[in-house]
Amino acid sequence: KGTTIYATMKDAAGKAPAVIVEKGGFIFADGTADAPITFTALDADKDSTATVDSDTASAGGNAALGSRGQWGGLVLLGKAPTNTPTAKEVEGITGKTYGGTDPNDSSGVLRYVRVWHGGAVIGADNEINGITFGGVGSGTTVDHCEVAYNADDGFEFFGGTVNVKYLSVLFVGDDAFDSDEGYQGKGQFLFAMTGVQGNHGTEMDSKTNSNFDSMPRSHPAFYSMTIIGGGSSGRGGGLMRLREGTGGKFGNVVLAHATDYGVKNDNCGAELRTS
Repeated sequence: KGTTIYATMKDAAGKAPAVIVEKGGFIFADGTADAPITFTALDADKDSTATVDSDTASAGGNAALGSRGQWGGLVLLGKAPTNTPTAKEVEGITGKTYGGTDPNDSSGVLRYVRVWHGGAVIGADNEINGITFGGVGSGTTVDHCEVAYNADDGFEFFGGTVNVKYLSVLFVGDDAFDSDEGYQGKGQFLFAMTGVQGNHGTEMDSKTNSNFDSMPRSHPAFYSMTIIGGGSSGRGGGLMRLREGTGGKFGNVVLAHATDYGVKNDNCGAELRTS
């Protein structure tokens, strides 16, 4: 049941298809628990020259989990405030900008949506996240969404005020939840399993041009969140990494199987830290 939308895989030149909702546009991907909407790649589980990498079978004989980087991903661009110039281009995409002055802006609805096998690398340090929110406003509905087997981050928030609920991130190649550039939304009921190749469960930043006190300051409020790390074989640096001037509020958080730290807070600005 449900709808599956297939993308062709990236070509030999590194060009990858992606679904982009531009500023002023809307997406209405409104699935249900029994009929979710899935964005994925054709033959995503097969090896090909387009594959970036994949989780390999473990010593215990578990099957490979799935290939990453087979296509781009889902990109929403809105008119909500960020702490960068409005005309900034979104990561991984040329010529598409985000940001503005309307914190209540709407980019539509994502409900019961899955994005699998994305994150194609199209250049050095130039990847596409599973679902990217660039200056997306609080008028946008985002709940019951999942990113799995993405080569880069699961969900990334470049500024904006979008609120999210019931998000799941499984076995991505970088961070599960990444916030930057003055993101001030709320999240509730969040789950991430990094595996041994994933990076942080959260990587939260705020700086603009090396200024750790850029305004508005990133200030996510994430509650009821569970992050399961890779244990002794995983990547280090903290299951939650808070840095570069970010603020934030966090509660009802469970962090399990960290390689080193549960929470790492560094490169701070002038924000007040309390516990």
